[in-house]
Amino acid sequence: MDLMRLAPRFSVAAVSHVGRRQNNEDFHRVLRLEVPQGNLLLLAVADGMGGLEAGERASKVAIEALSEAMRAYADHLKGDRPAVGLSRVMEKALALAQKRVEKEAERPEYRGMGTTLTAFLYADWTREGVVGHIGDSRAYRLGPGGLERLTEDHSWVAERLKEGLLTPTEAERHPYRNVLTRALGLPGARFDLKEVRLLPGEGVLLVTDGLYGLVPEEEWCLGRDLQRGLEALLSEALRRGGDDNVTAVAMRVE
Repeated sequence: MDLMRLAPRFSVAAVSHVGRRQNNEDFHRVLRLEVPQGNLLLLAVADGMGGLEAGERASKVAIEALSEAMRAYADHLKGDRPAVGLSRVMEKALALAQKRVEKEAERPEYRGMGTTLTAFLYADWTREGVVGHIGDSRAYRLGPGGLERLTEDHSWVAERLKEGLLTPTEAERHPYRNVLTRALGLPGARFDLKEVRLLPGEGVLLVTDGLYGLVPEEEWCLGRDLQRGLEALLSEALRRGGDDNVTAVAMRVE
């Protein structure tokens, strides 16, 4: 076995904090899977809704389903079977997560629960990846030129912004700013998929709204040390009130 080929060619980092909330309804995952070709990396963040235990359960169920699907794909590759396009893998994984959340929501104590889900699947032997997304958590590309947003918020306010019916300032203060139009658990959930190819030095950052709602993205600076950079962003969000759960995960190609 070529150990150099299997050695990860990326760095990863993650932070999560309950903030001033009673429970942390955010859930996240950084999962690296070795396959004959190299390494598969899954990053994911989810922000649950439905109140306390229901929100926590929704976000956890979604990411556990996503992880299960990725492990199954890794086993597929280990079986010396042909690779499947990453977009197709992500699409099937998100569909499984939706099915699992819907099933869990049939229980009386979890009725009405749902969650955002933003994930990134990366194959280091091709430097290709795909973002899967639903809700208002976000994905960004990290590059030498700064941040590039890769997702659109599936929220009432974001749709009005796009239509030109609200200004950014009005959107920040609008009473419906937390109302989602798409989420896992809602009937007929539709996901966005975006293929991403990363060059050396580039990466991806996933965050929940507890971060970008308090610290505007134009103020973000991660630096060379991803973990230290995320911890600094978390500290700033908490300094500014931390009135929501705060979660961020990131990776960078070395």
